[in-house]
Amino acid sequence: MGKSTVKLNLPVVFLTTAALVLLIVLVVVGFRLQQAVQPEGYVIGPADSYEDGTYRGVFIDRDDVQVNVQFTLKNNVIESIGYRRLSHRGIDYLEPEDERTEALAKQHKQILEHLEGKDIREHLVDLYEPGHFVDDVDGFSGATIRANKVVSAIRDGLNRGVYVY
Repeated sequence: MGKSTVKLNLPVVFLTTAALVLLIVLVVVGFRLQQAVQPEGYVIGPADSYEDGTYRGVFIDRDDVQVNVQFTLKNNVIESIGYRRLSHRGIDYLEPEDERTEALAKQHKQILEHLEGKDIREHLVDLYEPGHFVDDVDGFSGATIRANKVVSAIRDGLNRGVYVY
């Protein structure tokens, strides 16, 4: 049998090797850069713990403050929570003028009542499924949209930090 020889294409070998070395360098430099930019103790996602105190947060849509909440946390448990403002399209749900508005205000009250006395880290997500604890008093499933506004306002308050210690 004859000898078989493999002919190497040097430019291809060189480019492949260079690409691998460049990839390794980018991974190492990127990892070190991420460590340098990320502050010590930085956590992505929900906090392990929130400071005790009173928080305020808002949900604003088209320059209209629709939901403004105030809540007090102690050891991450909501001790008290209430609306400072609750409106939509000029209707003030804190001072209902008719049965429908009163029914919607009741739903909003149930949303906050569900959170009171509970750990905010574990139960804020409950508001994404309000049908489990909000009465269907208006005959349609709009409670989800309203609960999302409340979630946004509460998250805004948490992001802003303690309003009063």
